[in-house]
Amino acid sequence: MATLCTATPTKAAVLTYEGNTTNQATWRRTAPGDPPVLVSGEKDGTMGMIVPYSVFQFVVEESGLYTFSSTVPKATSPTDGVWDNFLVLYQDSFNPTQQLTNVLIANTTPNNGSPAFDRQLTAQQNYFLVTTGRRVADFGAFTNTISGSGKIVAVPESDSMLGTLASLSVGLLLYKRKWRIIAVR
Repeated sequence: MATLCTATPTKAAVLTYEGNTTNQATWRRTAPGDPPVLVSGEKDGTMGMIVPYSVFQFVVEESGLYTFSSTVPKATSPTDGVWDNFLVLYQDSFNPTQQLTNVLIANTTPNNGSPAFDRQLTAQQNYFLVTTGRRVADFGAFTNTISGSGKIVAVPESDSMLGTLASLSVGLLLYKRKWRIIAVR
C-alpha cells in the first residue's frame, strides 16, 4: 500500500511598520558590515556619522530566515528616494552608546536606496531593528518590512510599561492602605 504525501507550502509572515527619524535621539552609527566591526568614523579618525535613529524591538515565533527591507518616500526603485536610510540589526539588547555590542548586521544602499538583507533568526530571542541615516543630513519618514517563516511580534514599547507600572503602584498603595485600616481596628 502506497501513501501519497503532498507538501503544503507554509505562508510567510510579514510585518510592516512606519516610523520617522526626524527630531529623534542621535547616535554614532556603525559602519556597514556582517557584522560591522567599526563605528562610523573610527577608520579615518573623524567623529563619523552622528545621525538620528529609530529602534523597533521584536521577536519571532519560529526560527528561520527573515528578510528586512526599508523604503523612504518617493522611492520608485532601489536607488532613489528623499533620503538615504541605513538598517542595523541587534540581538538581545541595543545600547546606542555601545554600537558594536550585540550587532548582527548593518546595511545601506547609497544614493537614496532601499537597504535590504536576510538573516537567520532564533525563535523567542529579542531583536532590535535600528533605522537611521547614512549621512548627517539623512533623516525622515520610512516604511520597514520584516518577512519570514514565522510570526513577527512587536515587543511593547516602554511607554506601555509606564502605564503598567503606574497601575501596579496604585494597586500597591491601595493594598497598603487597606492593611493600615485593618491594623487600626
